[in-house]
Amino acid sequence: MKCLLSRPLLACAAVALIESCAKTSTVTQSQGSIQRGGHALREVTALRELPPGVQTALGVGALGLDGIADRGEKYNPTDVVDSSLPMRRFVVAGLDGDSALVAIEHGGLGREVEVALFSNASQNATAGRKWTLIEAPKALRDLVGSLPAP
Repeated sequence: MKCLLSRPLLACAAVALIESCAKTSTVTQSQGSIQRGGHALREVTALRELPPGVQTALGVGALGLDGIADRGEKYNPTDVVDSSLPMRRFVVAGLDGDSALVAIEHGGLGREVEVALFSNASQNATAGRKWTLIEAPKALRDLVGSLPAP
């Protein structure tokens, strides 16, 4: 059977289909934020950008194995341990008011990414819901997209 549509028309149809699929995604982005479970999350890519309560809960400033490396910094990703480096590394976070969704890589034999939703982020942050991922997300959009629906 011969297709009667021209190649440019087929390309336009394919682009329209892709755009419509992207619009129906459960992860929506508006005005620089990602929507998730009633939160409009703003992406954070450095530990210093996290609220003080979350920094304290994560052990920011602790040395050696108990510390946490910032995004892109060296840490212990395997069981070959350098005691001067932390076993955890910050990946990405999303902030909305006094809530924070934070992803942290854990090195070692059971290498994983722990995701926690903190409340009271500015003072005495407490982690409520937690999830475990196998791969580290590259951005907040990837993080939110990899979590189950709220």
